[in-house]
Amino acid sequence: MIAKWQRESVQTLARVSDGNHFTISDAFVDDGIPYYRGQDVTDRFFAETASPICITQEAYDRKYMRRSYLERGDVLLSIIGTIGELSLVASDDPATCSCKLAILRPRKIAPEFLAVFLRSEHGQNQIERLTRGAVQKGLILEDMEQLWVPDVSEGFEKRIAKVVQCARNAQEASGGKISEAEETLLEALGLADWSPPEPLSYSARASDAFAAGRLDAEHFRPKYARAMAHIAEAGVTITPLHDLIEPLRNGVDLREFTETGTPYIRVGDIKGGRIEVETAKRVSDSPASVKKSIHLKPGDILFTRKGSFGNAAVVSSEQTDAILSTEIMLLRLNARGQSEIVPDYLAAFFNSQLGKLQAEQWAHGVAFYSVTQDDLYKFQIPLPDKAIQQSISAQLDEADRLRYRSRETLEAAKRAVEITIEDGEDAAMALLDEAEGAD
Repeated sequence: MIAKWQRESVQTLARVSDGNHFTISDAFVDDGIPYYRGQDVTDRFFAETASPICITQEAYDRKYMRRSYLERGDVLLSIIGTIGELSLVASDDPATCSCKLAILRPRKIAPEFLAVFLRSEHGQNQIERLTRGAVQKGLILEDMEQLWVPDVSEGFEKRIAKVVQCARNAQEASGGKISEAEETLLEALGLADWSPPEPLSYSARASDAFAAGRLDAEHFRPKYARAMAHIAEAGVTITPLHDLIEPLRNGVDLREFTETGTPYIRVGDIKGGRIEVETAKRVSDSPASVKKSIHLKPGDILFTRKGSFGNAAVVSSEQTDAILSTEIMLLRLNARGQSEIVPDYLAAFFNSQLGKLQAEQWAHGVAFYSVTQDDLYKFQIPLPDKAIQQSISAQLDEADRLRYRSRETLEAAKRAVEITIEDGEDAAMALLDEAEGAD
């Protein structure tokens, strides 16, 4: 089919380069300049929706880093590891990337169309064909002159760009709703304008240390106690998590993955307060075949205990046919919990500033920190009025709706590009008209 296209190569349509080749692991920081790697563009059409590691401003300013500076409109294509995954840079904020990503900077093609085409069946098939290597597979930059993009009308390119922008708007609105939910939560707890104290020195009583079963100074940093005291002063009831839930359960360890089968939820599949079932690994086991009692129910809360510990999300009615990994704990509300707490609120609390503080307080370890079942039972849960909890739940539901709309809009754009190659632009435009009408 490619031979029949009116086409040009990526090499002709865009400036092709790659990211940084130098070691900068000593410059990684929690908050700084985004540094994208191959895994950061997986299932993230817009680069800004990922959570990349960051580097210092000093490292970013190094002379050798300038060639990998990113600009709005760049298409980041993974060329080592998860080959073919890609993201579109939609921000002017400073950012850079590693050499595992190709930087495609369009010269005479709409960035949105290039990104959608490469994500389409026809783009991915070519990328797979051009991939080289046996053990360490990769796509070399020189092969971009053999990666063909079909010529389409300027009107169709602009239409795809408009659709992609609509998806971006929905994605940003979704993030805004999540921020609103956290603001509602913090305001209800009296923490809207509160910031954790960071004294130069502090002390704790021996009795408190023995009661907590902890002898490390980090556990007794004043900010933890001050946060709970601040909430109590606001008149909000605080209850130990242990009193609100059934006995905690961990998932199971499965390591043989298949192309199709049951979603296997791991730590990386819980992001932004949502369970990413769509991109989870698959296993041949079924929930019924797992010996442990971890069958999911709507309203269950999942909590990550290792790696990126402290992230939480609520199980929906469409996500019960899944299996949890050992790195995730299953929380199920007991009778009291069901009467006093809304599941979405509890997950939002875990994901909030205060929830992260408690996870930080109770986590322990040397190289890798984790939260155990005994640790999680000790979390203190503020219980604002049920109406406030329901308001937070409604905001998160709207965020999910907008996120789903963004995903569906991008899928329509991808399908339209495939149709214009197979059946012509008129058929593709008709599909986009139908998709917009469905909104």
